[in-house]
Amino acid sequence: MTGPAAGVDELDLALVNALQLRPRAPWSLLGKTLGISPVTAARRWRRLTDTGAAWVTAYGLPSPHDRGCVAFLDLDCAPDTLWQTADALADDPHVLTIDHFAQGCDLFVTAAFADLAWVSRYTTDRLGRLPGVHSVGVRLATGFYAEGVRWRLDSLEPGQRQDLRGVAPGGYAEPSQVREEDRELLIQLGLDGRRDQAGLATATGLSPSTVRRRLERIAACDTIRFRCEIAAPDAGRPVLASYWAAVPPHRLDEIGPQLARLPEARLCAAVTGPHNLILSVWLRSLADGQRLEAALARTYPDLQIVERRVSLRTVKRMGRVLDAHGRSVRAVPMDIWRVPV
Repeated sequence: MTGPAAGVDELDLALVNALQLRPRAPWSLLGKTLGISPVTAARRWRRLTDTGAAWVTAYGLPSPHDRGCVAFLDLDCAPDTLWQTADALADDPHVLTIDHFAQGCDLFVTAAFADLAWVSRYTTDRLGRLPGVHSVGVRLATGFYAEGVRWRLDSLEPGQRQDLRGVAPGGYAEPSQVREEDRELLIQLGLDGRRDQAGLATATGLSPSTVRRRLERIAACDTIRFRCEIAAPDAGRPVLASYWAAVPPHRLDEIGPQLARLPEARLCAAVTGPHNLILSVWLRSLADGQRLEAALARTYPDLQIVERRVSLRTVKRMGRVLDAHGRSVRAVPMDIWRVPV
């Protein structure tokens, strides 16, 4: 593969769309929905994963009832150490996503921790010791309106989507916590969200029946997300833009959910700091960013965009290290409950 979108056809996109709706759906259901055999569906998916064009992962977020948090970190780095720093951070189990931005900061890191004190420990003991890191800015998420797990391709017909009806990935059910006993299972699902029960049992040392029971429970847990990803260029949306905005606090929970319904939205979250909202979107072109911003200004006069950032390259996305074309190279175990070192 020599460039973006090589080898990904409309049937591949439909398969990814189906897996976005049902990440662990059986091949029989996927084949029936797409009008192909289960063997063909499995073969196509294997090709997509082998080339890094698409993958399924799973991850846990800290419970909203404890001290855990998601942190957005702005790193300013010396130019000659930027990629060395990015490569080092890509292997950290707390680091979910890394972007190289054209403005605002050099590296934008999304990380998750089970304890607020660990954020302090990570930023000082880990980031503070990396050569070339000049400064670290920290903002904490106070609420999520949209995550990448809800972003969809539009490659299926309405009837096909109906065939895949069921519990949506990352459904916001009654609050529950990830148990310590789930930790190893969740790490393995993060490496391959479609790994079968036998493989999970072997990797975790659990019995197949135990794996099945725990999968049924965590699949309905609001702190677990099963997520089918696709390389941004292969999706036809190679531009990631992020907007920091100021919204009147009393309107944040009104405007945030409305922004989350934008088809471009990958992330919409309330945050601490001088600006209380971040919106990240996938776009077909840089010009689309200007059009989107103009539409936001017309629709939400109370929303003030104070900073615009464009990603030059995504180094890591939800535990996957990516190449220059946004395709998965390898998976890094996500373990946000590990004490930072």
